[in-house]
Amino acid sequence: MNQQNPKPNLPPTVPSVSPPSVPGRSASRSSPPSPAFPPDSSQSSAKTKSLNQFTVSKKEPKQAAIPVVQLADSDDSPKNEGWLSRFFWQMPSWLTSALLHVSVVLILALIPVREEIKNSLSLILGLGESSGSEEELSTFDLSDLSNDMDVSEEEVKDLSTLTTEMESMVEDLSNMNATVELAPMTIKTSLSSRSGLMKDALLKAYGGTDNTERAVAMGLEWIKKQQAKDGSWSLAGPYSEGGVNENRPAATAMSLMAFMGAGNTHKVGTYQTNVARGLEYLLSIQDDDGFFAAKATGIQRTYAQAQASIAVCELYGMTGDESLRAPAERAVQWAIQAQSDSGGWRYQPRQDSDTSVTGWYVMALTSARMAGMDIESDALENVHKFLDSVQRNTGENRPNPNGDKYAYTAASRDKDSMTAEGILCRMYLGWSTTDKRIVRGCDYLASHPISSELNNRDYYYWYYATNSLHHAGGAAWFKWNEVMRDTLPSLQIQAGRERGSWPPQGDPHGDAGGRLYSTVLAILCLEAYYRHMPLSEMAKAE
Repeated sequence: MNQQNPKPNLPPTVPSVSPPSVPGRSASRSSPPSPAFPPDSSQSSAKTKSLNQFTVSKKEPKQAAIPVVQLADSDDSPKNEGWLSRFFWQMPSWLTSALLHVSVVLILALIPVREEIKNSLSLILGLGESSGSEEELSTFDLSDLSNDMDVSEEEVKDLSTLTTEMESMVEDLSNMNATVELAPMTIKTSLSSRSGLMKDALLKAYGGTDNTERAVAMGLEWIKKQQAKDGSWSLAGPYSEGGVNENRPAATAMSLMAFMGAGNTHKVGTYQTNVARGLEYLLSIQDDDGFFAAKATGIQRTYAQAQASIAVCELYGMTGDESLRAPAERAVQWAIQAQSDSGGWRYQPRQDSDTSVTGWYVMALTSARMAGMDIESDALENVHKFLDSVQRNTGENRPNPNGDKYAYTAASRDKDSMTAEGILCRMYLGWSTTDKRIVRGCDYLASHPISSELNNRDYYYWYYATNSLHHAGGAAWFKWNEVMRDTLPSLQIQAGRERGSWPPQGDPHGDAGGRLYSTVLAILCLEAYYRHMPLSEMAKAE
């Protein structure tokens, strides 16, 4: 139902523009951060008027790639005496066709096809360390995994077995004179990595382990137990060490993000019921203008709005549920209207910008693009204007187009968490992962890894650094992951009432966000292996 609570007063709707893909940026453009749930509630939002002037353009979602398979007619029996070949030629024609289509779908689910399948199966990830053309794709050959990363022999053996089986399918298809043709892929491919063969392959390829997956499973079980009867989650309890600030819209959105990161939606998954109830709660508090956060207070509203927008847009993208299209579009239009003239977002619509708030809204708009929605190109390009104002060299408090660090606001110095968030925004908005400023920034992040020391815990920094480094890939990611995959699970509570959660103690925002905040961000870190396809690959897939 629609809420009558006051909402931010925004200007009239900007006409919708069907944009091209997000433009890349060439090398020529180059106070502490506000946490996801800021403890400073003194800067509360002013009471504002309702927005009824939003208009939402209705557009059909982009269609996913559809493989077209054509078989050449042949009366010749196969010369290959293998059992698989004999099996294909002796079965009824309808069954041959069915198995052939299933085989092709399995292959395409594992490989974003961009070139002919050769002698071995490679995961096309687009995150290599090559200094070549941006059009070139880097590949991880599964047969070379043991040389590239620290995984067990058993894991490599499992992948090698999968490779052999898939190669056999390809060879048999080749023997049957099959040709495969692909329609253009869409950015929705980026959300296809959270389940099935793709999830398993990416988990191993990027260095995930049984231990990281066990930690995710335990964490999701803990979150499940905290859900309220109305489908929402709370920052304050009923668990121990809750946050001092309540924010049910944000707590619910973040919990849904953790479930969705492991492939759960309101349609499928172990936690389907929990996601459906949480989604129902979010939709019940969204008003006609797309605003979710009337039940949040003060400066927390802006975070709650962005996070709820991410959750709804991701669910729409993952399921294609048309009933979610209108709520997602309303959320996107609210975000665009709230963008300030300086290019970013902050506590009040159209008033100033900071990197912390801006990062969440960039992710919301990116999630909408992943779902196949058209976003006004100016809204995305203008974010660069704000990021330019907070781009720094180490220790500076003035803009530097060659800088590899980022500050909280235009008047402040660089900070690790803001550097991680700024780098992620730049990559979402089109900067190449091989840009020298991105590479230097990622090298810096990798040299400041996750720590088990109580006074060095910062889940907010860990979340953004993990995602930035995963999308940038290369040596910096594996250096970071070598520490993360062991240290982060070691901090998880292993027994008792709070089993599966992460303690908020020591985190600079732990008092405000509490145990749910720290647990969700830890889970999202450990889901990074497969939660999103690499950003460079997403850009090429449009």
